[in-house]
Amino acid sequence: MQSILFVCLGNICRSPLAEALFLQHVIEQNLSEKFSADSAGTAAYHLGELADTRTRSTALKLSNLNLTHKARQFESNDFLAFDFIVAMDKINYQNIMKLRPENARAKVLLMRHYDSTIKNEDAIPDPYYGNENDFEKVHHMLNDCTKNFLKELMRNNIRIIS
Repeated sequence: MQSILFVCLGNICRSPLAEALFLQHVIEQNLSEKFSADSAGTAAYHLGELADTRTRSTALKLSNLNLTHKARQFESNDFLAFDFIVAMDKINYQNIMKLRPENARAKVLLMRHYDSTIKNEDAIPDPYYGNENDFEKVHHMLNDCTKNFLKELMRNNIRIIS
């Protein structure tokens, strides 16, 4: 089984939604025995909290997903526990890499690199200070990216340990 950790800043907007969407695609493809997922934040702002209410309402409205994940902070041990760590933007990517231990096994990626509509973009924008439309845009981006990421994992049967 391959394990994926999605990471954003506070683990209440982008990463819990990416986790839920990815797992929804996994279930739809009958791949539950092949993949597991979790999410975390690089900052400790919202530890133990559910996802932002706007993220939860958008997930329910657009994908019929009930988000129950509680925010947790990314830690260096995650490099040993997961095969892939998927950052939502370059700042979080850099914060993740600062904690990378010498014996890390996880491959660190940027989520937006799996966007089929836009090339050369690195960030899934943080909708936290935005409006409902911003949350919906992020939902659509993450739905596309997580679907394409799963396709890439299946197509290449990626088994990277680095």
